[in-house]
Amino acid sequence: MAFRRQMSTSAILLMLSGVITSLLGCYFSAILSDWIFDDRGIRSDLICLILLSIPLFVTAQIYRAMLNATRSVNALVRARIGADVMSLVVLVALIFPFGLKGAIVGYIALHLLYLILSIYFVRSILGADVATPTLKLFQEKEIQKNIGYGVNGILCVAVGILTTLIASRWIISSGGLGDNGLYSMAMKVATVYLGGLSSAAGGYYFPALCNVKNNQEMFKLINETLSMYMFAIPPIVLTLMLGGELMMRVLFTPEFIPAAFLLLLILPGDLFRISAETVGLSLLATKRLALSTGSYIVWALVYLGLVSILLPKYGLLGAACSYLLSHVFNAAQQLLLAYVVLGYRIDRSTLITLVIGIVAVGITAFLMFFNQSALLNCLIAAVMFAIWFIANWANPIFQKSVRKALRALPFSGLGRKYSK
Repeated sequence: MAFRRQMSTSAILLMLSGVITSLLGCYFSAILSDWIFDDRGIRSDLICLILLSIPLFVTAQIYRAMLNATRSVNALVRARIGADVMSLVVLVALIFPFGLKGAIVGYIALHLLYLILSIYFVRSILGADVATPTLKLFQEKEIQKNIGYGVNGILCVAVGILTTLIASRWIISSGGLGDNGLYSMAMKVATVYLGGLSSAAGGYYFPALCNVKNNQEMFKLINETLSMYMFAIPPIVLTLMLGGELMMRVLFTPEFIPAAFLLLLILPGDLFRISAETVGLSLLATKRLALSTGSYIVWALVYLGLVSILLPKYGLLGAACSYLLSHVFNAAQQLLLAYVVLGYRIDRSTLITLVIGIVAVGITAFLMFFNQSALLNCLIAAVMFAIWFIANWANPIFQKSVRKALRALPFSGLGRKYSK
C-alpha cells in the first residue's frame, strides 16, 4: 500500500506539472521560437508540437522509477531499446517527407513508445492495480518526504533541456538547421546504442547504492559497476566508431555521413559521461542533493562555455569536442567530490580497467579521425580491440565475464567448449 501511495502521489503531481508546463510553453511558443531559432516566432507551431512530449516524458519516468524499484533489469532494457529502435524507424520514415516536423514526431514517438512499453512491463510485473494512479491515494506527506529528490530532478531536467536548446540555437545561428540536424542525429545514434546498457545497470545500481550498509560497501559497488562498464562499453564504442558511416548510409542518406565523423568525439565523451554518472549517483544516494544538482549545473556551464568558444572556430567538430571535454571535466569533478565528501577511492584494479578502456577508445578515435581508409580503420579497430582484450585478460573478473558470455552463445556448444 505504501508503494501505491507513493506511486499515485508522484504520478498525479508530476503528470499535472507536465501538462501545465506544456500548456504554458505553447502559450509562449512564439517567444520560444524566436529565442531558439531567431525567426521572430515563425516556428511556434513546431515548438507547440515538441512540447507535447513533456507529459509523455514525465509520465514515462514515473514508470521507469517503478521498474527501478523492482530491479527489473530485463524489463528496463527491453523498454529502453525497444523505444529507441522503434522511434528511430519512425524518424527515418517521417524525416524525408515531412522534414523538421517529421523529426519532431519521431522525438515524440520515442517518449510515447517508452511510456507504453514501461506501462506494459509494470503491469506485467506488479499488476494493473499497482500500475494505475489513484486520486484517493494522493497524500501530501509523500510529497514532503520526497521534495528534495523532486526539486533535484526538476532542476536537472530543466538544466538539461535548457543546455540542449542553447547549444542548438548557437549551432543553428552558426551553421543553419542542417548542421543542427547532423549534430542531433549523431547524439541520437549514440543514445540508441548506449541507452539500453545504462538503463540495465541503472535499474540495479541506484537501488543497490541506496541500500548499502556502510561506505565500504558503497565504494565496492561503485568500483564493481565502473569495471563492468569498462568491460562492456569500449567494444561497443569501437564498433560504432568503425560502422558509423555505414549506419548513416543504411539508415538515412549520404547527407548524414558527416554525423558519423562526429561520433569519433561524442562516443568517447559518453564513456566519460557514464563514468561520471556512476560515481555521481553516490551523492544522490547519500542525499547530498545540493552538491549533486550544483555539480550538474557546473557541467552545463562548462559545456556551454566550451561550445561558445569552439563552435565559431571549428563548427560542428567544435561542438562535439566541447561535449567530450565537458564530460572529461565532469568525470574528474565527480571523482573529486566523491573523494572529498564521502572518502571514495577508486581501487587499483578498477583504475587499471578504466585507463585501459579510455586509452583503447581514445587511440582508436584519434587514428580514425585522421584516416579516411575504411580498410585501415577496420585494421585499427581490430588491433585496438585485441590490445584491449589482452590487457584486460589479467583481471579475473573480466575472465569470468567473458566465460559467462561464451556460455550464453546459442550455437552447437561452442560457448561451453571455450568457456571451460
